Amino acid sequence: MKRILCILALPVLFSLAGCDNVPAGFVGVQVERYGDDRGVNVEVKGPGRYYNGMNVDMFLFPTFTQTVVWDKEGTDESFTFQTAEGMAVNTDVGASFFIPRENAAKVFQKYRKGVAEIEATVLRAWVRDALTMAGGGMAIEDVYGKGKAELQAKVEAHVKKVAASAGIAVENVYFMGSMRLPQAVMNSINGKIAATQIAQQKENELRAAEADAAKAVAVAKGEAESTRIRGEALRTNPQALQQMAIERWDGKLPQYLGAGAPVPFVNVK
Repeated sequence: MKRILCILALPVLFSLAGCDNVPAGFVGVQVERYGDDRGVNVEVKGPGRYYNGMNVDMFLFPTFTQTVVWDKEGTDESFTFQTAEGMAVNTDVGASFFIPRENAAKVFQKYRKGVAEIEATVLRAWVRDALTMAGGGMAIEDVYGKGKAELQAKVEAHVKKVAASAGIAVENVYFMGSMRLPQAVMNSINGKIAATQIAQQKENELRAAEADAAKAVAVAKGEAESTRIRGEALRTNPQALQQMAIERWDGKLPQYLGAGAPVPFVNVK
C-alpha cells in the first residue's frame, strides 16, 4: 500500500517541482535548462502560474521601479573616485531603475543574470565608471561644493545612456549625504570658507563705516551752511541782532565794567 501511495504521489511531486509563479508587477523569463535549446529558447511570461517541467528555469524581472543604495552601512558598498588633483573622495550613491516588459528577454540574454545580480554588478559598474570619468576632470573643491550638482548630472547622464542601450531604464542616480574627503582637505576647505566669511564681514563693516562717515560729513556740512546763513543774515540785518540782545538781557547791569567794555544797551530810538 505504501509503495502504491508513493507511486501515486510522484506525479504530484513532479508537477509541484516544475510549477513556477509569476507575481503581479513581474514578468517571467523561461529558459531551457537542458537539450539543444538550453539557454537559447527564451520566452517571456506575464503574471500567473506555469507548469514548466524539470527542464525549464524561470527568472523573474520586476517591471516597476527598483531602488538600490550603495553606502557604507553594513557591508561597505560606497564608491571612491579621484579628482583632478588625485585626491580620493568617498561617497554614497543611490539609483532607481526598471526593466520594461518588452526588454526582459533582451536583458537576460545579454547578462544571463537575474535582476538582483544585475543591480549588484552591472549597474554598480556603470555608476563606478561614470564617477571615475566625471570626477577625474573636476577640482576637489568643486566636487565638494558648487560643482556637486554638475558631477551628479554627468554621472546620471552617462549611466542612463549605457543602461538604455542594454534595455534597462534608469530614472535617476543621486548622491546621498555629504561626500567624505581626506581630513587635511576638509580642514583646508573649512579654513578657506572661514576666511571668506571674515573678509565678507570686514567688507560689510567697512561699508557701514563709510556710510556713517558720509552721514557725519553731510551733517557737518549742513550745520556749517546753516551757521553761515544765520551769520550772513545778522550782518545784513543789525536790527535783528539788537532784537536778540533785548530778548536775552535779564535787565541787570554788570557790577564791573572794564575800560572800553560795551554797555548792554541798544538804541531804541
